[in-house]
Amino acid sequence: MKSAAWTLLALAAGCVTTAPPVRTEHVLTGATYPAQDRPVRIVMEGSPVSGSYEEVAVVSAQGVNGNATLGAVLAALQREAASLGCDAVLRVRYDQGQQMASATGVAVRMK
Repeated sequence: MKSAAWTLLALAAGCVTTAPPVRTEHVLTGATYPAQDRPVRIVMEGSPVSGSYEEVAVVSAQGVNGNATLGAVLAALQREAASLGCDAVLRVRYDQGQQMASATGVAVRMK
């Protein structure tokens, strides 16, 4: 009986999987800068933007299963923008389905 329980436990442990990381990508629309570690501000679509800025790239992130959350997807957008030397992502649009979430925005350097 003990061996059957251990076998069942081993099989169950093998079935546990972690969510894949959030996938990010970008398309450059301007010059990039050295990566930075300052906070990257998120400005959602329709929100006002104060100040002038320089557009660097269109960035997007897509999470699935356990990473299909607003927090995970927006954090991935911030990391992608920071890797391009940006300090904000503007006009962010977020979409969520049952097992997938995505966000797209414009990565910029504020002037």
